[in-house]
Amino acid sequence: MSEAIDNIVGTRTFASRFADKDHAIATYHAREAEVRATIAPGRLLVFDVAEGWEPLCAFLQVPVPDRPFPRTNNRDDFWVKLGGEPV
Repeated sequence: MSEAIDNIVGTRTFASRFADKDHAIATYHAREAEVRATIAPGRLLVFDVAEGWEPLCAFLQVPVPDRPFPRTNNRDDFWVKLGGEPV
């Protein structure tokens, strides 16, 4: 799985320059702009998880759950699940 992620994200998306912070940020913003220009506004949810259930549920036209929005999978949780941060 790690090799597939490295190939798709590291090589194809970031041209093997993922460690180059400026390049990675520029690539991310270029892709975000491409998506915003391609997807009709009514079909695209630009969502910050810090906003919680309300905007997500409104977009999906479903009721807001009676439970707190999940606050898991932070950076540390992510790397633990993958067996540790790459060296």
